[in-house]
Amino acid sequence: MVVTTWDKVPKESWQTYVDNHPWGSIFHTPYIFDVYDATPNFQPYAFFAIDQDGKIHGMLAGFLQTVKPGILKRISTRSVMLQSPIYSDTEALSILLSYYKQWSKGKAIYTEVRNHYVDEAYSAEFSKAGFIWEGHYNIVREMPATVEQLWKEVGRKRKDGINKAKRFSFLVCEDNSSTTIDEFYTLLSVNYKVLGLPIPEPVFFYTCIQADSSNTCKLFKLVDAGVTKIVLLSFLYRGTLYAVYIGSDQNHEFLNKRPIDVFYYEVMRWCIENGVQYFDWLGAGKPNVSYGVRDFKLQYGGELVDFGRFQFIHSPILYSLANTGFGLLRRIRRKR
Repeated sequence: MVVTTWDKVPKESWQTYVDNHPWGSIFHTPYIFDVYDATPNFQPYAFFAIDQDGKIHGMLAGFLQTVKPGILKRISTRSVMLQSPIYSDTEALSILLSYYKQWSKGKAIYTEVRNHYVDEAYSAEFSKAGFIWEGHYNIVREMPATVEQLWKEVGRKRKDGINKAKRFSFLVCEDNSSTTIDEFYTLLSVNYKVLGLPIPEPVFFYTCIQADSSNTCKLFKLVDAGVTKIVLLSFLYRGTLYAVYIGSDQNHEFLNKRPIDVFYYEVMRWCIENGVQYFDWLGAGKPNVSYGVRDFKLQYGGELVDFGRFQFIHSPILYSLANTGFGLLRRIRRKR
């Protein structure tokens, strides 16, 4: 078995392997690779373990993200795998991790693997490769059969918010137009500036729509008196809706009407009406750390899981330097 790169594997074979693997996700697909490939400051990668007949036995995929290009690139580039690698046998995973560590040397200061499953064999291979596991929650909400059952399972606080929001005649709908992308990016930019965090350039979000040949990308928005106030960018794949980015007007008077409560309820209603089986929140914070957003998400029901994340620090010195530098950069972003 050998490892080969993304440019040497036919996309049809790549897609078929992901589609047929029990843990294959949207983040393993050629579609997501192409979206990041079109986005400045991102370099996607995908590696495949194949046998002498060209059959795929495993793959890992992710991207290099550079926060500050130019002279700071060396200390501002990280590698992220948005989901666990997928494999058919442990030999494939072992050689993939070995190959990846050699390939990524000098390219990123650290690698973060955001697991969407773990098992004993998987964890053992990552541990042997020198990766360190840390806890990190996620919530995956299995959709009930009916909207009536969804309502029964929603927590009291969310029900109160939903009932209040319904008095204001908000419109929640799916809209993949370029106008929605523009509105979304404006909202998202303001939200992430407050957090001091970077977001991809607009081309990322336009490519999500333009490169989408399978009706994968879903944009949901909430409109208040003709003005778009909330937009969620999500991906629908194999019965799961992944909530990726949300942008929201943070005006206090608007939020006091509880629009976010009804927004997620209506998105979940859409899931039930369109045969979607799971709603994946894509993160719920660290264990043993108070996190109000986690409490909010759990009010919609769902299973709290801790598959955690694996991390490998390629350069401890640069990692320490980057942590200090980007803590400062984040504070500067918030003040601008």
